[in-house]
Amino acid sequence: MSHEDRQAVSVDVRGLVCPEPVVRTRKALATAGGRAVRVVTDSPEARDNIIRFAERSGCSVTSAAPEAGVYVVEIRSTGAGHDPIPSGESGSCPKPGPRTVVFISSDEMGRGEEKLGRLLMTLFLRTLTELPVRPSALLLANGGVKLALEGSEQLASLATLEQQGVVIRVCGTCLDFFGVKDRVRAGTVSNMYELAEMLLAGDKVMVL
Repeated sequence: MSHEDRQAVSVDVRGLVCPEPVVRTRKALATAGGRAVRVVTDSPEARDNIIRFAERSGCSVTSAAPEAGVYVVEIRSTGAGHDPIPSGESGSCPKPGPRTVVFISSDEMGRGEEKLGRLLMTLFLRTLTELPVRPSALLLANGGVKLALEGSEQLASLATLEQQGVVIRVCGTCLDFFGVKDRVRAGTVSNMYELAEMLLAGDKVMVL
């Protein structure tokens, strides 16, 4: 082991649930004093969340191939800025100017008739794909995660929005609660730390 490796700050987040792995990684980076931070986890989801957080924070990241179900992520600060709302799949936000974040907590729009509510949500997402100005991000939580599942009537609209540069994040804790994480077909599985960051960073927040 090199002298540089011995100086790395080690963080073991095995067995910890959202958002603790990211929270502990952030704290380690804040106190590392320029040293590398090496994070060990037994969850591929936590690894992905940590990598996204580090990259948004302007850090360089390397991830070793897993061994015996253990993932190691090494993070080095580069001094770059931190943007809580990442660029979309197209490489840029959908439209210059104020960034709008839409928080969707149900697969229905409004309260009342369930069938009507689902129809309205379908129409809303389809309409977003046609508008000249679109949100920067859609955050799906609670029942809203069902929109991103295999068989959802809204998948085509979500896929189009991603192609148009809209960031879509799906709450991992909610997916675990419903037992449907293996059925996600749109967006990126996320964590509460990232969702909270993006909500607070939005110039405008719409809650459905």
